[in-house]
Amino acid sequence: MRIMHTSDWHLGKSIHGQDLLEDQSKVLEDLKVELSKGYDALLISGDVYDRSIPPSAAVDLFSGFIESMVELGIITVIIPGNHDSPSRLDFASGVLERSGIHFRCRYDRITEPILVRDQSGEKVRIFALPFVDEAAVRAMYPEEGIRTHQEATEFLLKRMKPSMDDTIPSILIAHAYAGRSAIRSESERELLLGDQGLVPAELFEGFDHVALGHLHRPQKPGRNMYYSGSLIPYSFSETEYIKSSVVLDVKDGRIALGEFPHSLKRRFSCVEASMNELMEDERFEGLRDHYLSVKLTDDGLLIDIHRRLTERFPHVLEIDQPSLHVEGSTDRVVSREDVDDPSRLFTLFLEKFGWKDNDNRELAMEIFDDVRKELDRREVRQ
Repeated sequence: MRIMHTSDWHLGKSIHGQDLLEDQSKVLEDLKVELSKGYDALLISGDVYDRSIPPSAAVDLFSGFIESMVELGIITVIIPGNHDSPSRLDFASGVLERSGIHFRCRYDRITEPILVRDQSGEKVRIFALPFVDEAAVRAMYPEEGIRTHQEATEFLLKRMKPSMDDTIPSILIAHAYAGRSAIRSESERELLLGDQGLVPAELFEGFDHVALGHLHRPQKPGRNMYYSGSLIPYSFSETEYIKSSVVLDVKDGRIALGEFPHSLKRRFSCVEASMNELMEDERFEGLRDHYLSVKLTDDGLLIDIHRRLTERFPHVLEIDQPSLHVEGSTDRVVSREDVDDPSRLFTLFLEKFGWKDNDNRELAMEIFDDVRKELDRREVRQ
């Protein structure tokens, strides 16, 4: 039996204004081709969409993918992540279940494992734990006295245990921040401040394999626990990660692991250099088709940076020039009220941004004066 585990698709996501739907679609097409090569099941561990009300194009992409799974006869198990709306994702789940598509979005169904059996008679049981919202669990089970996220997670996992069968491997699919060794990425940082929502890996003991979603870096946070990682990079902190899906081969009740690497439509890369180097050095030529985060090493103010960079690198998404960062406690802030003379204010501006070349300063001042005079003439005419 062969099973694929993937997670954190975040369909409909954009970064720095760049729509990533085409990049996501490319990887999903590759997954379809791979899944057609004899897979029995697919596990999607949450965050199908990037927000609770996804754009229609993202819904269409996911719908087409699910239709392909039905055509291929692949049992598919999907849980909501913290970015998904459980109620929207659960729509028509009863009808879809008859076609082998199992949306498990409700806590009252966690004790109903999905039995997967291949042609040779190999069997596994898939347990599904949606993203744990402790307030929702507390409301469903008020008599349990649940207070924290960890208590809610532990309670739900304990409810599953009586449904396990020692003669059949049990696989848990979950969307959780688990294990103190887990490594986070910039794209989840705002959701995981101060280890918010972290639960011990020990809570998941008893399952033969735990297929996790939520963290975007592929990793093993505990025994028999694996994050597949996100579909593609969603921040420039993920440029070194090899994006892939986990492949589970089950034989004679034992689970062996492999991976299916994702081929990206466009790589994410970070580059640090001066403006002249970026525009003229041939060693950067191979970055033309990459999504780029650029860190400029120049000291002085540069003009028309974005236009100039995108002429050579059409997919620049982020530009930073550390030398221009304001040091709040040491810099004196000069306001308009401190300087009455516009020319003096403009001179302070040039000094602040490192205009040390006298010829350039004089030219800038001439242009500034000409513009001021033209504005004064217009005011007189009005």
